[in-house]
Amino acid sequence: MLCILILMMDDLENWKTQIRKGYLELCLLRLLQRHKRLYGFDILEKLEKAHLPVKEGTLYPMLNRMTSEKTLSAVWETQNLKGHPRKYYSLTKDGSRALQEMECDFEKMMDVYRSLEV
Repeated sequence: MLCILILMMDDLENWKTQIRKGYLELCLLRLLQRHKRLYGFDILEKLEKAHLPVKEGTLYPMLNRMTSEKTLSAVWETQNLKGHPRKYYSLTKDGSRALQEMECDFEKMMDVYRSLEV
């Protein structure tokens, strides 16, 4: 019985991880749509403020993957001569289209979920 419970908890944790990854990607695209361009640390702060804490080890690989997929664009900039360079991210046209499609799919899923309450 204990083994089954442990297995169920592992399955539940895997489910939570998968849901969170997709949801985080949706929130990241939405955040960049709203703010136009942000650098990594700024993204972390805004997600934390929205009660969606994310670790750097989760965010930066996701940003790199989305940049290589052409969903995001990235540009290194230095604010002044003494400042450290920052990598600013913004949505591409493909990213904007992906966000629209993801929002539509998310709304459909939520509608189905809510309909099951009746």
